[in-house]
Amino acid sequence: MSPRLLVLIPSAVAINLAMGFLTNQLGLPLYLDTIGTVLTAALAGPVVGVVTGLVSQVVRSLYEGFIWLPFGFVQVAIALLAALAARGRGFRSTAASLGWGAFTGVGGGVVSALISYVVFRGVTATGVTAVTTLLAGAGLTRAQAVTAASVGTDLVDKMIVFALVGAALRALPMRVAARYPWAVRAVGR
Repeated sequence: MSPRLLVLIPSAVAINLAMGFLTNQLGLPLYLDTIGTVLTAALAGPVVGVVTGLVSQVVRSLYEGFIWLPFGFVQVAIALLAALAARGRGFRSTAASLGWGAFTGVGGGVVSALISYVVFRGVTATGVTAVTTLLAGAGLTRAQAVTAASVGTDLVDKMIVFALVGAALRALPMRVAARYPWAVRAVGR
């Protein structure tokens, strides 16, 4: 493992933790806790993205409760899809980033919905639980409400995350991006 990666992973984990903590404390129906995961997957590939995501979930579970540990599977799915996006030049423009973010949001939302419903009966993060409660009150079954809330919030969340990461990658000077061959390909340079 290179010194660059030894610095990159903890920095990305810190981004994930800070954003996840902030959105949870504000009760937002978003997560933003995968910015570091998507960034590392786009810079250095799927293995680095998966490690970043899993470390983030373990650390978050230690200080916010073990409710977050099962969502490590979501981090893995997002890291793999972000690496696939990077491989396919999915960060070359805002539109491409948003498209890959939407695709990843649906995939991550489905995984999240399964975990939320099976493990927690739909009661997880405050903002998403509020959306689930509203949908259940509107007549959806618990399973339908959890699925709609998870997929809907993940869709918006990942579009924002991918747009932010795409903007950051495109703003990298070429001399910095050249140190990360995945990043060069991700933005189509």
